[in-house]
Order: sequence, then C-alpha cells, then structure tokens
Amino acid sequence: MKTYKVTYNGNNSHFRNFEIEVNANSEREATEDVYADYCDQNYFPQEDGSIKDCDGHVIANPDDDCIEYDGGYFSAEEIEDAE
Repeated sequence: MKTYKVTYNGNNSHFRNFEIEVNANSEREATEDVYADYCDQNYFPQEDGSIKDCDGHVIANPDDDCIEYDGGYFSAEEIEDAE
C-alpha cells in the first residue's frame, strides 16, 4: 500500500481546503474510499466500475482517478516517503 493525499478542488464551501492522507493501492482507490466516507449519500458504485450520484448522473467513469462533486472534483496524489 501507498500513502495518498486526497483533496477537493471545487465550489463546495464545506470541502474548501479539504485534504486527508489515506493508505490505498491506487489513486482511484484512495479517492473512492474518501468519497464514500464523506459523501456516502451521493455514492452509488456500478457493476461496470463507474460511480453515479443520487440523481443518477455518472460522476466517475471506470478509468477515472477523480470523482466529480459540486462543480469540482476529489482527487488523490501519491505522497513520496521522505528518506
């Protein structure tokens, strides 16, 4: 597992300056884990690997590393170990 910093970049004031470190196997997994924890009412994973929101809109395609949310997106970036 690697350590990732998940951030939100967008219009939602609740997530302004949001960032959290998580351990995951990929950027997608890190982003999805955080999104599922903080936006569970708007998280509906599909069998094809895409994610829909509560209105049925696709907010992440199967190969996306980012998840769209309120005019912005959640994304992850791997944190390099300081050695």
